[in-house]
Amino acid sequence: MKRRLLCLLLLLFALFAVIIVVPRALDGTLPTKPSSDITETVIPPTETMENIVFPYETVPREDETTTPPETTPQVIPGPSDDPGEPVDRVKVVTDLIIASDTHYMSPNLTDYGKAFNELIDNGDGKVVRYMVEIWEAFAEEVIAARPDALILSGDLTINGEKINHQEFAGCLARIEASGIPVLVIPGNHDINNPYATKYFGDAQSFIETVTPDEFRAIYADFGYNEAVSHAPDSLSYLYILNETTWMLMLDSCIYDPENEVDGEIKEGTMLWIEQCLKEAYAQGITVIPVAHHNLQELSRVYVEECVIRNHDELLALLEKYLTPAFFSGHLHVQRILKHTKGPGTPAEVYGITEMVSNALIIPPCQYGRLSLHEDGTISYHTKNTDVSGWAAKHGVQNEALLNFPQFSDEYIRDVVMKQTYKYIKYIPDDRKERMAAFYADLYKDYYAGRQIDYKERTKEIGYIWWDNYMNPSVQFRQIEGMLKDSVVNNNNAEIPNPIRQIRE
Repeated sequence: MKRRLLCLLLLLFALFAVIIVVPRALDGTLPTKPSSDITETVIPPTETMENIVFPYETVPREDETTTPPETTPQVIPGPSDDPGEPVDRVKVVTDLIIASDTHYMSPNLTDYGKAFNELIDNGDGKVVRYMVEIWEAFAEEVIAARPDALILSGDLTINGEKINHQEFAGCLARIEASGIPVLVIPGNHDINNPYATKYFGDAQSFIETVTPDEFRAIYADFGYNEAVSHAPDSLSYLYILNETTWMLMLDSCIYDPENEVDGEIKEGTMLWIEQCLKEAYAQGITVIPVAHHNLQELSRVYVEECVIRNHDELLALLEKYLTPAFFSGHLHVQRILKHTKGPGTPAEVYGITEMVSNALIIPPCQYGRLSLHEDGTISYHTKNTDVSGWAAKHGVQNEALLNFPQFSDEYIRDVVMKQTYKYIKYIPDDRKERMAAFYADLYKDYYAGRQIDYKERTKEIGYIWWDNYMNPSVQFRQIEGMLKDSVVNNNNAEIPNPIRQIRE
């Protein structure tokens, strides 16, 4: 009897479970496995910008706190992990103008006296006295060219002065008003800079700089408000340029708790980058990343505080998703370098190509023109700002501006020669000038990214005297570095479609 009773109870329990649970299952209300912190968002090709939802979008409600929850550190898959088959689609023809290191300085911050001249004499050739005129000439060229966007890769101001940021934002507003989007990111000079300065008389006086939040607010209309996604822990953002091109604007700067010269990509930003790249890769979108600091070691001369600290991780991630190109500034030297796996790598093997823009404020005051073609190839070349043409057009009477190529060439040569004399003070007087002139002329070519004939330049008497009197020295090593870095022209590049490269 007891056995029959037990069987009856088990039968009733099973029947009860069917009655209660099955309807819930059919209704889809059963508990599901918790999702991970990072979700893969797939964007249909026909989706509009307004409807796109990206991971890490962090816009809290007014009643919410912004304290991030504790999360378990996540590891980014390495380059050996297969991201799947890439999608190759016809691209929307895209034209960009890319400039860097404008180092804007308001005329209201100086009387162009002794303190200002000391700034210039100890600098690297910035034509700060005519910064406003150079920018006006450049802005007119941008408006006339009608690119799909103007990209500025940091160091917008000379030393992060708040007034300089505010005035420069006003300059950018004119370009935006013409219908051309302007996208900016900060450089190491721009935020929490303890050297924000004004120059009057004999004295330099420290003035107010900006915080990260203030930077974002000042430049809200130049990328930040239009972005479809923002990194959770930096001023990085994603901007959709058109249906086949995304701009990945990366904040590589260190400004918290204090400003530093070199850069890094924060952990949360790195995870966010991969999400953006994944989504683009799945849809055949070309992603163009832009940062202030460099992705690779591009200079034998400037080897400290230029390359992103965790650049290896970022480079591997970008190449994993077949990113064609990377744009940066900071170096003040026009450079182009394709990443290779090692010496002897065939040219047809894929590797990301980095373009470093020379400072717009340093002669020859050049900027980059980029064209993305329908087949996914990229063309890039530099162009000098036509300050003389602008001056003539507007009836300017200043001879320096009317003859700007000659003036700026002599200007940077004079600045560099004066500094060089300090290192060769004990050299016979009849040889100092030739040595200083050799260094200055080489410096000009190097900064402009011009190709240099190593053998021919080492035959010049200026080089021979440097070798005789100053080898070894820091300055001679710099000469050798500039010569060896410049065996190719760094002002032009043709970048193939990476997808077609790996398939051929």
